[in-house]
Amino acid sequence: MKKSCKLIDVVSIRSGMVVSKTANNDENQLTNAYVRMIGTSDFDEDGNLRNDLEPNVLYKPSIEKNYLKQGEVVFNAKGRRFFAFLFANEYQSLIASASFLVLTIEEISILPEFLVWYLNHPETLKVFDSKMSTQVMPSITKQELGDLEIIIPTFETQKQIVALDLLKKKQIKLQKELITLEENYINAITYKKIKNGH
Repeated sequence: MKKSCKLIDVVSIRSGMVVSKTANNDENQLTNAYVRMIGTSDFDEDGNLRNDLEPNVLYKPSIEKNYLKQGEVVFNAKGRRFFAFLFANEYQSLIASASFLVLTIEEISILPEFLVWYLNHPETLKVFDSKMSTQVMPSITKQELGDLEIIIPTFETQKQIVALDLLKKKQIKLQKELITLEENYINAITYKKIKNGH
């Protein structure tokens, strides 16, 4: 049976960290001294985390409790694009910058993948549409995100939704690759025409 509640009723929310980045990122020199901090620019247009992040923050004991844990959801709450990402232990010693809100699921009946799908859905994001036109730097507060209504269907339905969304993403990826191949082919053919003078 599905239920409706506020997001704060099923997750705990903490803010990302305000930490200075370091210019020196020689990880081999001081392996244990470095932490990776993610910002909005570390994600591609589809909300995927880059796989070449360098350590960019010096370690302090106070940082450790903010390391992202597997299954936590990172929500970009500042800027022109709001989106959610599921952390799956891509990196050790990773923290979120102040652009993000970090959600830890407290309710066992919610799949993390479903929560990410829900937060990224256009209908869900419509709630925050007004911010895009009324704020120079649009942002969502912890309170506002916590007050967001979430509809939680059965576990089985959540799994079905996540599976369908995965299929959709794979299809979009294939379509993009196909378009790139077609563009490259047409570019090669047209350039060959002018080069050969036909």
